[in-house]
Amino acid sequence: MFTSKYVFETRSTRYMRYTRNVGFLILIFFIVYTLSCMFFIVVSEDENKISKEAFFKRPPDAIVVFTGDKGRIGYGLQKAREYNQPRIFITGVYSKNSVDTLLDLKESVNPPNPDMIEIDYLASNTVENVLSTLRYLRKNKGLKRILLVSHDYHIMRIKIIMNQLSSEKETYEFYYSGIETKYDNFRSLKILYKEVFKITRTWGFLMLWDPDVRSPLN
Repeated sequence: MFTSKYVFETRSTRYMRYTRNVGFLILIFFIVYTLSCMFFIVVSEDENKISKEAFFKRPPDAIVVFTGDKGRIGYGLQKAREYNQPRIFITGVYSKNSVDTLLDLKESVNPPNPDMIEIDYLASNTVENVLSTLRYLRKNKGLKRILLVSHDYHIMRIKIIMNQLSSEKETYEFYYSGIETKYDNFRSLKILYKEVFKITRTWGFLMLWDPDVRSPLN
């Protein structure tokens, strides 16, 4: 396919061959890219099963919500009620919000205790979400079994960053719960396809990460 079939090739046949080869490579790239996207969803489904089994009899010590898309905070509060109100840490909250504004107490049959909720305003990306989470856990001793909440497409990237930035000396047990996304609209598909680029960029960033940066969190 990639080489000429003729000893003497005309300009038109050369152009057709180049076009065919480029089209074939684009198709292969699209297939690989799509399979990578589907892998994110499979990882999230597996992590959901693991977390359900882990917390079947004993709830998590804390639930951490990574903001960035709609529905995550509500999902985290739902999990808190499901597990009988463990601590909740919400990272990456918009500066104008507070615990009171995040809780819809009027529509909640069993509203969570605001005293059990702590929010972080500083994080603006997933790496900073992870750093804020580790800072929170190191400040609040005794929290070991942690449930991290986000959307399904985001879980794999969170897990990679958390594994890289957490200290080997620490004994935290991280579990993950991803909100199931309906990929029947352009917005959701666009977010999913962008995640492949984001996770590739994250790998490159973590390869250059200086472990000494962790020291201020200790």
